[in-house]
Amino acid sequence: MKPLSNTRVLVTGAGVRIGRQIALRFARAGATVVVHYNQSEEPARELLAQLNEISPGHELVQADLLVDAERERLIPDLMGSGRGLNCLVNNASVYRRCQLTNVISESLREDFLINFEAPFLLMRDFARYCEEGNIINILDQRVATVDPSAGTYGFAKKSLRDATEAAAVQWAPRIRVNAVAPGIVLAPPGIAPEKIERLVRYVPMGQRSTPEEIAEACLFLAQAQTITGQIIYVDGGLHLVGPDLQEPDEAHYTVSDS
Repeated sequence: MKPLSNTRVLVTGAGVRIGRQIALRFARAGATVVVHYNQSEEPARELLAQLNEISPGHELVQADLLVDAERERLIPDLMGSGRGLNCLVNNASVYRRCQLTNVISESLREDFLINFEAPFLLMRDFARYCEEGNIINILDQRVATVDPSAGTYGFAKKSLRDATEAAAVQWAPRIRVNAVAPGIVLAPPGIAPEKIERLVRYVPMGQRSTPEEIAEACLFLAQAQTITGQIIYVDGGLHLVGPDLQEPDEAHYTVSDS
């Protein structure tokens, strides 16, 4: 396993929730972390202070990934600092449930912009500007099943899964591309935690996964030098049973946070 002492990693949406744990785990493993945020400046700055207590040299960068100019400058600017970039963790995403008959063109575009287009274009820029390294995309256990309740979010995550596999082939051996697919981890904003707890009974392992487990899976993929094109499901086996075993009014809430 490759040590991360000379690794500089960009984690999108790193200020909160799963992204925060990924950033902390990489820092503890010796990597230098670039903490990306869009609107959550205060938690991002708190995270940066925490990272710098672990080791010096971590950075903070703001960019709205839905704005072309801001996204397009992100990786070139980091490379322009002369320190290089070895790893990209595409963590930022947005989950909104919507019945397929209620989808409108605006929400369809927005779901694909943040959950597929932005991470894919960051992958592309990483491949353009970085000589070598690895990319880790945060997906969702739904990519293994058919779950209409996931709406266009599910379509976008499946597109990112396909891009992960295609890029792993085209950019090898210079760049490895893998993914982690969480299951039930944290309650989405606005959803009562008890509603999430009711869903745990559908998980074969009988428990929710933790942000720390997601972070450990990302760290493993960053260090495993011959693994590419793979998806690690950190979901207690939920992707093996699919959405059919869930009650219709609850199926919407089996979502990973990124």
